[in-house]
Amino acid sequence: MNAGERREGSGPVDMHIHTNASDGQPTADEVLKQAKAKGLSMVAITDHYDPFAAKYGAQSGNVFDDKSLAEQLKWRDGLAGEDDIEVFIGIERGPIPVGTASLPMQPDFVIGSVHYVTSKIPVERGRLYDERYWRAYMDEVLRVASDPEVDVIGHMAGYLPMGPMLLPGSTFEERRQMEREIDARFFSREWYEDVFRAALANKTAIELHCATCTPRIDMVELGLKMGIKFSVGSDAHNVERVGKVAWAYDTLQSVGGGRHNLWCPLPQTRVGARPVR
Repeated sequence: MNAGERREGSGPVDMHIHTNASDGQPTADEVLKQAKAKGLSMVAITDHYDPFAAKYGAQSGNVFDDKSLAEQLKWRDGLAGEDDIEVFIGIERGPIPVGTASLPMQPDFVIGSVHYVTSKIPVERGRLYDERYWRAYMDEVLRVASDPEVDVIGHMAGYLPMGPMLLPGSTFEERRQMEREIDARFFSREWYEDVFRAALANKTAIELHCATCTPRIDMVELGLKMGIKFSVGSDAHNVERVGKVAWAYDTLQSVGGGRHNLWCPLPQTRVGARPVR
């Protein structure tokens, strides 16, 4: 894994963006064009790489694999005259390690997101606030926080794996309200402290997830006091959302944080290689 701090005085960053190589809409070139238009100083394409997911690649018809990763790294390494913006190629995996150390070409960094719970917890439609399920989810996040393959814990309190329990017809905002209720009921301060301690021991960053405005502000403040590094990500799946990261910066500033509390990958020292931190 690797960790670094972005340069003082630079523009905003967006370290979590998807393209049409997995389940996003834009091409890599469109992402870069939008990032430059938004004045970003750093941008990261982080397509889904999770062969253990039940519906991996089904949504877009694409499966992001070793070949796709190599193509993205080659595209990044072939950029010329892009000194005004630094481009990284990461991956977003699920709760299960994917063996990045054995890949022919390694990503610049890894986001670990608990998109599903691996425990065989029975679930029912309409029974959203099942304590057993959310305890299992919390355990999954703790394991991800301690996993040496992971550089960033993605959306730990947002985009929760509610799908098997949701009734049809909920809106985006309704699902975000459900997540806030789950957070309030089950995600205790003690759990956040445990995740943050594991992340600190593993030198893992916590994502400020702009699509869902999570974690909640008091837990961002707690993480700041504990010494957590935060990664800013829009989790954009369309070009319009690339660079929509103001919430992260406003939230961090509101609790006394600044640019020095942000994480980013270290610059690459050789083509296709992820430096060891």
